[in-house]
Amino acid sequence: MPDRFTLEFDGRDYTIQRGDHPADAAEGGGAPVGRSSWYVTLGPKAITKLDAVPGESEDALRARIRRWLDEHPEMPDSEDIILGGG
Repeated sequence: MPDRFTLEFDGRDYTIQRGDHPADAAEGGGAPVGRSSWYVTLGPKAITKLDAVPGESEDALRARIRRWLDEHPEMPDSEDIILGGG
C-alpha cells in the first residue's frame, strides 16, 4: 500500500498520508509523524488522524476513512487545525 494517496468522498479529494519516521519528519519540518498513524487532510486543513492497523488492506483503510468521514460530516467545514499553523 502506498504511504500517500487521495480519496474522493462527498465531492472532495482528501489526502491520506502515513506518518513518517520521527527523524525523517523532523528533517522535512512539519511532516506527519509516526508510522502507526494515517493523517487525513483536505487541502491544508487537518481533518483527523487514524491509527494504522497492521495487515489492513488499502481497500479496508479507504472504507474505514469513508466511515469516519460519514460519521463526522461537520469536519470539512469546521474551523479546526490548519497544517502549517495558519
